Amino acid sequence: MGTITIGTSALDGADTERMREAGIEWVRQGFPLPFEDRLGGKPTEAYEQAKARTRDWARKGFGVMGVTPLPGICRMEPDERGKLKIVWHSRMPDWMGPVGGEQYVANYRAVCHWLGEDLAELVSLWQIANELDIVEFAGPLNPRQACDLIAAAARGLKAGNAAAPVGTNTASSDKAYYLYGRLFAQPDCPLDYCGVDAYYGTWLPGGPDDWGARIEELHALTGVPVLINEWGFSSAGEAMSLEERTSGVYCCQIRKWRYTWAGGHNPEGQADYVRTAFEAFSRHRDILLGSFFYRWEDQQQCWQCGSPDCPVETAWGLVDREGRPKPSFHAFQEGVVALAG
Repeated sequence: MGTITIGTSALDGADTERMREAGIEWVRQGFPLPFEDRLGGKPTEAYEQAKARTRDWARKGFGVMGVTPLPGICRMEPDERGKLKIVWHSRMPDWMGPVGGEQYVANYRAVCHWLGEDLAELVSLWQIANELDIVEFAGPLNPRQACDLIAAAARGLKAGNAAAPVGTNTASSDKAYYLYGRLFAQPDCPLDYCGVDAYYGTWLPGGPDDWGARIEELHALTGVPVLINEWGFSSAGEAMSLEERTSGVYCCQIRKWRYTWAGGHNPEGQADYVRTAFEAFSRHRDILLGSFFYRWEDQQQCWQCGSPDCPVETAWGLVDREGRPKPSFHAFQEGVVALAG
């Protein structure tokens, strides 16, 4: 295989020179539904802003992997007793049609066709929605409906820009195998890569060595190159006790991780994790399209629960909140060099 795609998710004000220093040449950019009141209507301000950010990334020399509109997203919100619960927030207006129905799917395909055409000069790689194998991003869509939506989106994107590779990602849940099996068995579903997200040692048991077997498995299952759309290891947070983990309590509720790995969630542990993951990537370079690290910078607050001191979504970066490199930055930099070699 040729050049490996090395990317990340980053905020608008990210230090692009330092990103290049780390070996990052791609960014992941999400797009909202571009029309507010009807299909083909005037593009929304939110879409125009996302397009402007994409143009800015391209102007700075970065490749862009676009993410098609999310059906919605779940957030952690407290009930009357202060206990956090998952609450779904749809991002699809009524004109899209009943969720998962024929009109909904047809409109989503048309939206993706329009996006492929409108962004052909800026987006050269596509991810369809995000982790539609889990309720946090699929919401009311069942696995069959999720597959219908992904297949329609792939056809739409290809109709809009046949040159840009398309694929989708899963969160590596048990339902992911249904999605992979159904999508890659469809001869008219034009997916160019098998996408996967996995956080071994955080959301999943195990560690970075598990990436080797995972890449092999997915390539054998689908017959296409594997793209790691998300991977990483937080540099902060304690691990749950066995009792806490088996209770099913949410990570945000007690601000602890369900799993950990080796030296734990700290700056040195994150660097060791990154180093070991790149060793696994290098052993499978011939079937790996690339990887997108999650993420470039630490966040000011947890997007799931809104708390600034919750480790769940605040300490994944290669640089801290002030933009200072962590030990993982240097491990990442070395890993990119080794992978390219």
